Amino acid sequence: MVALVTLVAGVSVSVVFAQGWSADLSAGRTVYDPLFAAVGTNSLVGTIRYDSRRDTWVYGAAAPPSGQNGTFWGAAGAGGRLTRTPQGGRLSVGADVGAHGFSFRDRVVSLSGNGGTLEAVPFVRVALGDGFVEGGGGWRGHTLAYVGVRENRGIVETRVRAGYSRIVHIEGNARWVHAAEGTYPFVATTLSYDATRGGLWGQVGKWVATDLDDRTWGVGGAVNVRRGTTLWGTIRRVGSDPLYWNLPRRTWTIGLTQRLGRTPRPVLPMPRSQDGIIVVRLPAGDAPAGAVFIGGDFNNWQPAPMMREGSDWVARLPLAAGVYHYAFRSANGDWFVPTSTSGRRDDGMGGYQAVLVVG
Repeated sequence: MVALVTLVAGVSVSVVFAQGWSADLSAGRTVYDPLFAAVGTNSLVGTIRYDSRRDTWVYGAAAPPSGQNGTFWGAAGAGGRLTRTPQGGRLSVGADVGAHGFSFRDRVVSLSGNGGTLEAVPFVRVALGDGFVEGGGGWRGHTLAYVGVRENRGIVETRVRAGYSRIVHIEGNARWVHAAEGTYPFVATTLSYDATRGGLWGQVGKWVATDLDDRTWGVGGAVNVRRGTTLWGTIRRVGSDPLYWNLPRRTWTIGLTQRLGRTPRPVLPMPRSQDGIIVVRLPAGDAPAGAVFIGGDFNNWQPAPMMREGSDWVARLPLAAGVYHYAFRSANGDWFVPTSTSGRRDDGMGGYQAVLVVG
């Protein structure tokens, strides 16, 4: 995804918003791919964003430059990952879609412009225990009007991804960009670690075409400074993209994200049985098709199978008195916590956990 999208949406590999509304304020050196080859602007960025439970989002953002000769940028967009998991739970089909509109004013030459980007990439994903394999392909395009000239360009892209996640998540991906000038392969590896209090990530990649061999890299991290508030930062070296033919550039951003909404109700302690067992129940109607697992800080987040008993999935856990965090995992590897779950809380890293207080 272009720097435009990662900037104005307030999203990077390390910063994934929780469901609901969030407000973001960040600062850094940004480069707008559709506008110039490699012109950086030190900017402040304000973003309002909404993420739904179904992995879709909308946002609006404004980025005034911190200096007198920078570029003012505003944008809005919508998109997401649309996924459907048929009966059985291991195979998923869907599409990554996105539409973004932007406008800007270059203070140096006192000229304005506007444009937009579109993406539609269908995919098929297969869950393999704690891992997955995914393949797909689709179209990306952009339009730009500036100094009286309108430019339109599109490319076709094929993607393959595979990943494995326990405590640390590792993912490899390859894509082939098919442009009018030729085909440009790209390979990358991402390593990330997410915890209740924050997370870290790193990524390296390379274009491997004869006439495009740029290297890319990025590192970043996030820390939850208090409930609903996350401090995050990234540093990236981004190579050319055949959609824009921009020059390699380096960017950095530091930001603060505040999730908006009501404060959750207190969680009541759950009593143990005489043999120290806690029973956790999940209504089958609130779970996707296929087997269901439970993981939390009581078992180092290693998914353990739940048992079906009537209309519920049930887990019996030998827990001492204390406070625990947990979530459910579907057969296709997705973690989830239904709204019906007592103690459901924003985890600060893109989803939900449940809090379990054992008396």
